[in-house]
Amino acid sequence: METLMAPAPRLAVILAGGLGTRLRPLTLHTPKALLPVVNRPLISYELEWLRRAGVERVILSVAEQAEALEAGLGHQWQGLELIYRREPQPLDTAGALKFAAGDLAETFWALNGDLIFDFDPAPMVAEHRERQALLSIALRQVADVAPFGLIHRDASGQVTAFLEKVAADPTGQNTVNAGIYLLEPAALAPVPLGEAYSNERQLFPGLVAAGERVLGYLPANLDYWADVGRLETYLRANHDLLAGALPWPVAETAPPAAVPAGMVLAPCAIAEAVTIEPGSEVGPFVSVGAGARIAAGARVTESIIHPCAALEAGVNLSQVVVAAGQVVPAGHRQQGGIIDHVR
Repeated sequence: METLMAPAPRLAVILAGGLGTRLRPLTLHTPKALLPVVNRPLISYELEWLRRAGVERVILSVAEQAEALEAGLGHQWQGLELIYRREPQPLDTAGALKFAAGDLAETFWALNGDLIFDFDPAPMVAEHRERQALLSIALRQVADVAPFGLIHRDASGQVTAFLEKVAADPTGQNTVNAGIYLLEPAALAPVPLGEAYSNERQLFPGLVAAGERVLGYLPANLDYWADVGRLETYLRANHDLLAGALPWPVAETAPPAAVPAGMVLAPCAIAEAVTIEPGSEVGPFVSVGAGARIAAGARVTESIIHPCAALEAGVNLSQVVVAAGQVVPAGHRQQGGIIDHVR
């Protein structure tokens, strides 16, 4: 007998209201969701995954930089309808999720807003619907569990416990929250409207304690997962994607024909209207945003150059992020860190 494919959820909520404090000063003037990774906004990778998963409408839970995020993304993205709902005050994860979800009346995805990942969503959807789960949590396995909250589940996949910051997992499961969820609207019933409430500390453990069907789903093939919340993970994600970590196209990684041969060492992503002067060397693992300029004698590796930045003659950078519009003075040398004079 032919097995019918579970219908794909049409709706999603992305929690995009975080302040990005660990990426300051970059996020003081650019929402974290819009920071470029291989010359495209960070949040676009989640939008792409959702689009491929069959989602049609995405609600973005936003906060202080709501206007900048809306101006940067607009209300359509490759066929997805984007809706913005601004928190009236900080509501934490579950509070923000309930506020953003509003009157949704069908199964929906919910995602933390700073992730880049890929796995086939269809088996998770099928299991969620077959088991009539109230909440399904995507899991990932880690070697060192100490920095994370463990999620234990029984042989059927039912979540049995949330354990915060333990040194080791005696069961050997080593499964932690991946920040990707499938929810029924009723899962948010315990969340007080308009109050700060946490997914991880309150809502999810409360549902388990109440005996609700909460499933932990470990994807058979989590092709890639990154939490882009710190400078080192931001640079690492840019490196990984340039190296082909995602199975679907990310961005143009070859220099345009106008760049003289030998100046750009692949893999790199060079946006349009970039000036790379003779005698400079860019790459490998460098993204250069639109309108940036790299002067003669400059050397850049493992770095992210935001749009309209300028590197003057003889600059030498490695593992550095240069913010949009910044001018790096001639002869400046730097290993690691951020160049951004906006305070």
